[in-house]
Amino acid sequence: MNFLKAIIIDLDGTLLNDNKEVSKKDVQTLHDLGKKDIIRIIATGRSLYSVNEVLSKDFPIDYLIFDAGAGIINFKTKEIAKSYSINYEDVIAITNKLLNLRLDFQVRNKIPESHKYIFKKFSKNNSDFDRINTIYKNHCKEFSAYTELKEATRFICISQNDKIVKTIKTEFNDFGIIRATSPIDKKSVWMEIYPKGVNKGSSLKWLCNKLNINLKETVGLGNDYNDIDFLDICEKSYVVENSPKILKDKYHVTVNNNESPLYSLISENTF
Repeated sequence: MNFLKAIIIDLDGTLLNDNKEVSKKDVQTLHDLGKKDIIRIIATGRSLYSVNEVLSKDFPIDYLIFDAGAGIINFKTKEIAKSYSINYEDVIAITNKLLNLRLDFQVRNKIPESHKYIFKKFSKNNSDFDRINTIYKNHCKEFSAYTELKEATRFICISQNDKIVKTIKTEFNDFGIIRATSPIDKKSVWMEIYPKGVNKGSSLKWLCNKLNINLKETVGLGNDYNDIDFLDICEKSYVVENSPKILKDKYHVTVNNNESPLYSLISENTF
């Protein structure tokens, strides 16, 4: 590997297979990369709490970019290196506008408790939203008063209608907007609102600068719209076969998430 100093990998739909597990081949590949002093970074939309549900505390990576870039943690020491949040005044303003738009949304608590949230649901049929509330029933509550609100990591608006994309981008252009496909039903649209400029790519830039790694020494592997920000800045970028067509037309393509994509990527290429 001539230039590779760091590899950045998405989690859901990429490193995780459909059973929410990492294959033995991919785990071994991560160990092998570590032995070659290549920095292993996972970049995920999951919260820390959610990551800990699928990865062991000694999983073989060096850094974790989580909450789609709102947080960065040294995975070995468990020290949070960087975090971002939406200030209280903006939280109130965003909430007010979402209520007026009658969109189903969550307000996620500040890191490290971003798995906890306040929600509001207007639509009668939003099964993806309901499933998440069921999964996190002990960590969420329905919005009832502005006094409940405080500084937040992000807002997540969930819909089965693609029209939400244009609505959120138009109404909240003063903030960072990230589109993702639901990791729950794999089809609902998640539109997430962050502080301006916060995403997986900006956090990768910050981390690489801290580690003195040039972006020309990086390789990225993802599968969804919220990976574009880091895939666009890596020297070489790949997506798994199960990615949307628009991403497969733009980046190199490797095997799907059930076929050990990291192993295939590393074994079939010389970097």
